[in-house]
Amino acid sequence: MQSNTDLRARRLTFFAMKLTPFEKVIRLLERWNSDELKRLQGWLSIRIEQLESLTEELDLPPVKSGREAVSVCQLNSIVYRLEKVRCGKENCGTCPHGPYWYGYQRNNGKVVSFYVGKELPPSLR
Repeated sequence: MQSNTDLRARRLTFFAMKLTPFEKVIRLLERWNSDELKRLQGWLSIRIEQLESLTEELDLPPVKSGREAVSVCQLNSIVYRLEKVRCGKENCGTCPHGPYWYGYQRNNGKVVSFYVGKELPPSLR
């Protein structure tokens, strides 16, 4: 049986490691049983369907490399997407950054993107 000191040291080591959020989730999921994982699988299937149908519905450009879409909304011909962004620095301990809002619209068939900010302006909410 492990002592409280050993367990505390293991926890501190786990949280002090420079893991990406994805790696942290994987480490936590490794402890789940099959029933919990099946429930998660069902939720993930539904969430993926929602995001894919929303992307098709709004005619969104694909998410850029190093980014993760968090939320999407549309106003007139502009699609606004809340994205977490990786800075690209090899040892960045705070990646991903944000989330930040970006706007996307088509001009002459090309998708043009622009930075909106940390929050949508009140006129867009």
